Amino acid sequence: MHTFQNLARYNERANREMYQILSTLTDRARKREAGSWFGSIHGILNHLIICDINWLKRYRVLSPGSAVLNDPRLDPPNLSWDHDLHDDFASLRENRTLVDERIGAWFAEFPISRYNEAFQYHDSVGIPRHATAGAAFEFLFLHQIHHRGQISQILDCMGLHNNFADNIAYLEGLDN
Repeated sequence: MHTFQNLARYNERANREMYQILSTLTDRARKREAGSWFGSIHGILNHLIICDINWLKRYRVLSPGSAVLNDPRLDPPNLSWDHDLHDDFASLRENRTLVDERIGAWFAEFPISRYNEAFQYHDSVGIPRHATAGAAFEFLFLHQIHHRGQISQILDCMGLHNNFADNIAYLEGLDN
């Protein structure tokens, strides 16, 4: 298993465990202003899904024929930076599961030999940008880790125990 496949597995596990903890909160608690850039836990969760979908769509130029990246579920009609993608937790959770599965499938499909390949994309405000595939892949995971850390801190402040980013538990569960 290569690094990005490993990160995709870790990402999926951490998100699944985080959503399990968040399911114990009321909708009101998840939507309560928490002083985050995106306001609430709910806002952060929506931001992450929107960003992940947009990154997967940007990767299409690397592999235009990819069935994984061209999955029509990655083109929701209400995808926008101007509003939440999902109003309810159940839809957020379902979409998170789908997106994590697509991320894992993408890294199982994309060859390691192409990680240094440069590509062009447009950022969230439409500015043309360029990156190498590997650097863009790293950013996808670093961005998620960053925001899971924010959610963990919010939960700490609420007095809710959380340990969804326990790396040791993940490493001990790997099938090498």
